[in-house]
Amino acid sequence: MAANRRPDERLRDVSRRMILDRTAGLLVRQGYGATSLRDIAQACDMKAGSLYYHFESKDALVEEIMTEGVNRVEASVLKALEGAAGAPPLDRIRIAMEVHLKTLHDKSDYGSAHIRCFAHVPADIRNRLRSNRARYEEVWTRLLSEARAAGEIAGDIDLHTLKFAIIGMMNWTLEWRMPSGLRPEQMADQFFRVTFDGARPR
Repeated sequence: MAANRRPDERLRDVSRRMILDRTAGLLVRQGYGATSLRDIAQACDMKAGSLYYHFESKDALVEEIMTEGVNRVEASVLKALEGAAGAPPLDRIRIAMEVHLKTLHDKSDYGSAHIRCFAHVPADIRNRLRSNRARYEEVWTRLLSEARAAGEIAGDIDLHTLKFAIIGMMNWTLEWRMPSGLRPEQMADQFFRVTFDGARPR
């Protein structure tokens, strides 16, 4: 199908992806408020007016990046869980934690841009992004509910609180000064132990 498309259409798609990639990097480094259309155009070696050929506004561009940030994490986690369909519930949670962290810390800036800019974008964008987030959060609700049903989580633990504690713990690694060389799978090991075994000596 792609081979039948006109060269100008393929070039437009390449340019659009380049704009998204470079803007995501700017959002991570500078934040939403400090990133102007002029900055984006300069990063893309384009005139500012040329950006409107691809996106109707800066906010439309930012929203697409932030939406893709959540979608990438969700898709990666769901794919990993699909491959671990028969694993015990806590093992599936551990897998989901590792994949979430790996996707956040890959070379892409999309997930990081979402987390770092969410509080600063206009309210209408936040509201639309919340529905996008809610779909991914439901994945964690199911994982934790399965673990409770298997007797792996105490009945007096509020799963809503636990869910956001886990997601928040992982997302904030983007802001931490992490120890040199600590890999996402090692972070996942630590978070899993703290969450389900506690920090006391074994």
